[in-house]
Amino acid sequence: MSNILLIDQFKMRGESMTRIEAFVAASFAFAVTMMVISVGSIPASMDEFVTAAKQIPSFIASCALIIWIWHTHAVWSRRYGLEDAGTITLSSSLIVLVLIYIYPLRLMMQGLFQSISFGYLPLKLEFHAFWEVRFMFAFYAIGFLLMSANFIGLYWHALRKKEALCLSVFEIFDTKSAIYLWSASAAICVLSLVLDMTLPDNLVGLAGYIFFITHPVLILTGRARRKRRTQLLQQIQTKSLNSERADEVQN
Repeated sequence: MSNILLIDQFKMRGESMTRIEAFVAASFAFAVTMMVISVGSIPASMDEFVTAAKQIPSFIASCALIIWIWHTHAVWSRRYGLEDAGTITLSSSLIVLVLIYIYPLRLMMQGLFQSISFGYLPLKLEFHAFWEVRFMFAFYAIGFLLMSANFIGLYWHALRKKEALCLSVFEIFDTKSAIYLWSASAAICVLSLVLDMTLPDNLVGLAGYIFFITHPVLILTGRARRKRRTQLLQQIQTKSLNSERADEVQN
């Protein structure tokens, strides 16, 4: 039984930071620095200071999302410890995506907080036509879709290396679960794009608000996978007990 509990845990194959992981971490730190620089010059008056202070919520939200992406990649690196050509390609693509979308991300967060604060928090971008709003929503959805596809690729790459990595049954299951979670995220992005292209102008904001369902969808998907994982563990435990009893009878 103790052996079963042992293999139930995910073995960290990348305990020491690989070169590609260090490069990704440095690039994400640079992305946050770019976000700080893009805020603008130091306020020269109290009005400018108040305006800058109103950007704090969108800055925190943008940083939180960047840190979450970095942490997700760090967890992947710790679990699999891969540093081959596939890993370098996918990780480098993730860096490019983050650096491209760092400014649009900040604008989207500003737009979100302006909307929920009924205009109290500022948005440093003026829209003159609905097609511009649709373009921003589509730009953001495509970026998040590509990021989701990138993580699907990373976990799929690790799954293809399951023999070389000697992944256990539970580790294979957890890897597949991560693919399902990121696939759910990608599906929400596709839904946002469909809404962005089909909704009338007065309802196009729903293409952005649809991302609010991401967290509940991921929670429900994760809960379903954890339930299936528990069932898998019980099945293995039952087989192990039956095997032990059979050996006792034979002896």
